[in-house]
Amino acid sequence: MSSRSHSRDRFAEVVRREPIDLAVACHLLAVEADIESGRTARPAGPAGPADPADPARHTAATNPTDRANHANFANLADSAGPADPVDPSATLAALNMLAARARPLFAARATPARPFPRVEHGRTAGAGPGGGFGWLEPRIAAEALHEALGLDAGFAGSADDYDDLRSSLLPDVLRRRRGLPILLSVIWVEVARRLGVTAYPVGLPSHVVVAVGSPQDFVLVDPFDAGRLMTIHDAAAKVRAAGAAFNRAHLAPMDTADVLSRILGNIRVLAARTDAPRTRLWAVELSLLLPHHPASLRRERGELRIRLGDFLGGAQDLTSFADTVATVEPTAAAAARQAAVTARARLN
Repeated sequence: MSSRSHSRDRFAEVVRREPIDLAVACHLLAVEADIESGRTARPAGPAGPADPADPARHTAATNPTDRANHANFANLADSAGPADPVDPSATLAALNMLAARARPLFAARATPARPFPRVEHGRTAGAGPGGGFGWLEPRIAAEALHEALGLDAGFAGSADDYDDLRSSLLPDVLRRRRGLPILLSVIWVEVARRLGVTAYPVGLPSHVVVAVGSPQDFVLVDPFDAGRLMTIHDAAAKVRAAGAAFNRAHLAPMDTADVLSRILGNIRVLAARTDAPRTRLWAVELSLLLPHHPASLRRERGELRIRLGDFLGGAQDLTSFADTVATVEPTAAAAARQAAVTARARLN
């Protein structure tokens, strides 16, 4: 079995199992990019000031203690790095290390009446629903995450990240400590979960943030801004800036499959903007493996396959799309059928 078939089979298995393991799915998504680029190995932890071309995310990275901590991440990634790139061990180990580093900051916020939880055999005692640090007030937990991930670890984003594919790939975001809002939000949610803190992504138009707490009692944070706290008014302003009218439904938790769909959608948009059809094709193909997807993805794949010389495969996709939408979008169906005929004619 080829590496691509192996990774896609594993991705399909992960995304069709409930609950979806978001970190593992994001790791497998990044494997697809590695296969396309020919990269066979990558460091998985936030090691050092990341690439020579990347500035350190904050001034703490220049002191000896911080350098030693980042070196620990590098050593962990090297020791955990699996021979099989589909194995997510190194990515999960990096997230575990971030949670371990955050733990003292959460423990410092414990009160004598609510002592911080014990760790037994490397696992937080009582972890799970109601366990870990889940009893902390949402604002206190959010502030601890901001200090641990935004200030100490240096995770944040900038406008330049929107033009970089690495900003949508979890292992690269962990290593570089910069990425798109949705990938940084994945890190916030995954680290919070490892600490027993309830947190979930909130899909505002054009900008994903994180709610710390339950849907009934939460505070909002913006991981793209190092996890700083937001007000509801701040969220409403972001929605209005995207050209929409704000309502409370914008603050609902994102479904995990929707998070993955949005990540892949971002990659498709970037690939279309930079004229990278092969990247766009694998993003479409992974999107088609999700439990729910729009029929238009099959048309998009057909058009991409034709552009890349797979005329028969593209024609089959366009015909399948036409069959699916014929009763509701007859004009689009007719155009797809004609494009399929044209593509088959190119086989002669």
